[in-house]
Amino acid sequence: MNQAEQALKTLLEPMLREEGFKSQPQLGFKRRTSFGFHYLSFPSFAMGKGGPYVINVGLGVRHNQVDEIVNRLGHIWGEVNKKNTTTLYRGLGYFPFDEARDNEKVISPDQMEAGTRSVASCVSEMLLTDGFKFFRHYSDIYECSVGLNAPIEGHTHPLCNNFPLRGYYGVAAAALAQPERVPSLIQSYTDYARRDGVVDNGVYEVGKELSGVDAIASRLEFVAEAAFASAS
Repeated sequence: MNQAEQALKTLLEPMLREEGFKSQPQLGFKRRTSFGFHYLSFPSFAMGKGGPYVINVGLGVRHNQVDEIVNRLGHIWGEVNKKNTTTLYRGLGYFPFDEARDNEKVISPDQMEAGTRSVASCVSEMLLTDGFKFFRHYSDIYECSVGLNAPIEGHTHPLCNNFPLRGYYGVAAAALAQPERVPSLIQSYTDYARRDGVVDNGVYEVGKELSGVDAIASRLEFVAEAAFASAS
C-alpha cells in the first residue's frame, strides 16, 4: 500500500465504518452481508518512483451463490482468492456515475494532504449520491441477472468488463433468479461469440479440451446446470 492509498483510507474510514464497512489489509473496504459482501476499492499505481499516484475507484458486489458456481470453472487459483471474487464490479475510471467527479485521479507527492482530501471528498460524494444505491440495487441477484445480461453483445460492460466471463456470471445469476431466460441467454451468448469471433483467453479447467465457441458454450452450460442443481 503506497502513501496515497494509506492517506485516502484514513480519511474515508470514519464514514465507511458508520455504514458497516471494514478496512482491508490491502486495498479498500468491505462490508459483509448475508449473501456475500459489498466492496469499495481504490487501486493505484505510481507514475514514477515516489509518485505521483494515479487512483481509480471501483465498486463490487459478491453473491456467494453465484461466485461459488462460476469459480468451479477452475480459472481462480487458491481458496482465499476464490472467496474474494465479485459477481459484478464497476470500475469508475471507465464507467463513472459522473465523469467529472469519478474519473481517474492523480495525487502529487508534494500536495499529498490537499490531493487526498480532494479525492476523499469526491469518493464520499459519489457514495452518498450513487454508490450506496448501487450496493443496495445489486444486493438482489435478480438485478444482477438483469444488469449483467443487458446487453448480451459487447466486450466492454459497466458491471463486468470482461467478456466472455460476464456471460458466465450472467447465466449463473439468471439460473438462480430468472431460470426461464437461461436457454435463450446461452443461445444468444453463443451466437454472439460465433458471429464476433470471440476468443476466451482465460485458463479454465472446464472446457479445456475444447476450443473457440465450443469451449465458451460448454462453460455457459456448466454454470447453468450447476446453478440449477444448487437451487433444487
